[in-house]
Amino acid sequence: MKTRGNILLNVDWVLIGVYLALCLIGVLNIYAADFNPLSSDFFNLENRSGKQALWIGASLVIGITIMSFDSKFFKSVSPIIFVVVCLSQVVVILFAEEVNGARAWLKIGPFKLQPAEFSKFATALFLSSYLGTFLNEKNTDEATIEEIGKGMRRFFKGKKVFSLSDIDILKQVVPIVIVFIPVILIMLQNDTGTALVFGAFFFVFYREGVIGRVFIIGLLAIVLAIITLMFDKHVAFTALGVLAILVYSSFIKSTSMALFSIGIMIFLLVCKAIFGWSTSLNTYMLWGWISINTVILIIVPDLWKRIERGVIIGGLILALGYVGIIGKAYGVLQPHQKERIEILLGKKHDKTVSFQTDQSLNAIGSGGISGKGFLQGTHTKGKWVPEQSTDYIFCTVGEEWGFIGTTTVLILFLILIFRLIQKAERQRSKMSRVYGYCVASVLFIHLLINIGMTIQIMPVIGIPLPFFSYGGSSLFGFTALLFMFVKFDSQRLDIL
Repeated sequence: MKTRGNILLNVDWVLIGVYLALCLIGVLNIYAADFNPLSSDFFNLENRSGKQALWIGASLVIGITIMSFDSKFFKSVSPIIFVVVCLSQVVVILFAEEVNGARAWLKIGPFKLQPAEFSKFATALFLSSYLGTFLNEKNTDEATIEEIGKGMRRFFKGKKVFSLSDIDILKQVVPIVIVFIPVILIMLQNDTGTALVFGAFFFVFYREGVIGRVFIIGLLAIVLAIITLMFDKHVAFTALGVLAILVYSSFIKSTSMALFSIGIMIFLLVCKAIFGWSTSLNTYMLWGWISINTVILIIVPDLWKRIERGVIIGGLILALGYVGIIGKAYGVLQPHQKERIEILLGKKHDKTVSFQTDQSLNAIGSGGISGKGFLQGTHTKGKWVPEQSTDYIFCTVGEEWGFIGTTTVLILFLILIFRLIQKAERQRSKMSRVYGYCVASVLFIHLLINIGMTIQIMPVIGIPLPFFSYGGSSLFGFTALLFMFVKFDSQRLDIL
């Protein structure tokens, strides 16, 4: 029975038990992935299994250390932790050596440290501290599905659905800035995979009602990026024209104008698809149509009664710039990264490029129901799958433990994530609740992308499987991330 003040009795041993189980299964599969008959000692520090076992012990020390402090201490030092981690990434950018195209590692004597792996923990802690202090409960319902549905109904009735007065800078913009600071620093290290993980925090924003409609804009930005990469910027510009018309028509209360304009755009796209019009002709028609609607926007007096409505044109200009940036950013990617994205989008079918993911899928599929047995994986022993103890560790599970093994691992992760969500909802402190959702969201994104790329439903961007993949920095970062919430939850009853 849980009682106030007794941390040991209040600790969620289910979370800790699942954590230990994942670490144990992970190190066993790391041993299998790098097994060498000439050096088969499990705890030999020259082997990856020995190093991982040492790091698991060090991680437990980190967890115990976190549990030894009061949760209020971490709330007070969260800005300091965030700043220190960000500064360490600046040091990486300026002084670290480039490894595999990325500048992400700091050498500290014989050890290597990847500060980006700790940035998820630092960001989650600082973000939850900030939201726990400044977030009002009245904003919580803004981002619900019900409210979004009401907004859509208001639009189709010709009523205004958005106002700049709805935006509170401190409560809705600053949290997004907090997340984007480490993202920018990680992108400068050329570590795209880790940077993408920070998209997990937008689930937290959605739950807490921080961004509401901005969340929808973010989803539209993702769709726009996909359209730009799958087709070209001209098609994306067309989509923007539709979006701009949809937005400003809601201000002048003319749904018919919006539907008519969208219909014309769809008609032009269909004609382009049927008759194969040249890109230049399509561009001229597109810009002509946008120009006409922009003139309408300017000459309608009602649109300028309040200055906030000028955001429509500004938003369109920013969106056009965004499309251009997507193209430029895509050009900065490494050739192998471009090829992986094109294969995922169906634009390219190159077996020489998809060899890695093909072998991954073959390894998992060859395991069947019960697998080939521990240390019996032929793909694993033949080193057919590169990075099999790190990014592709799930392949070893699939080949040697089969469907039963992969299902067991997935169930453990799902228990961990759902338990975190359940516990987060029971927190009496807003900071603890937000932090719990941060942890669950980060773990979910890692799980989705890592396992998704091994079965060819996600692009190969190179991020570890939490508590499972080989690597000290990632294990330390995930351990701190999880045990901090265990600490918050253990003191839940102490909050009146």
